[in-house]
Amino acid sequence: MPYARINRKEQIALLIDDAHTFAPDSGIKAEHIIAGLRLRPIGELSLLIGMLVHPDHRGQGIGHKMMKGIADKLASNETYLFSLPHLVEFYQQHGFKLTAQAPNDIAQLFDKYTSQGKTLVMMVFCGLC
Repeated sequence: MPYARINRKEQIALLIDDAHTFAPDSGIKAEHIIAGLRLRPIGELSLLIGMLVHPDHRGQGIGHKMMKGIADKLASNETYLFSLPHLVEFYQQHGFKLTAQAPNDIAQLFDKYTSQGKTLVMMVFCGLC
């Protein structure tokens, strides 16, 4: 999985291979992580970033399980994400909708990423919209 620098204020969700158990305080080895995602606070808002499922475990509903597991967190703040176009339908199934407008801090980040040549769409969590 790609490297990502984690901010201390971010909330992280991991799905660990259930074939392994860990003693308290022993740490989790990277090779046992099946999926992960991060929620980064941006002022009073949240940005869902870095959602990854290990290639060996894709197509098994793990991404859906992760999204269901953080549904309450998504609803607690106004949450945005920047999606690859082919993943829009996936995120729509979990309460996100396409948007072209966002608060300034989110819009600036989106502009920064897309100005680097990344093809992304912006989405906002709206629950059961």
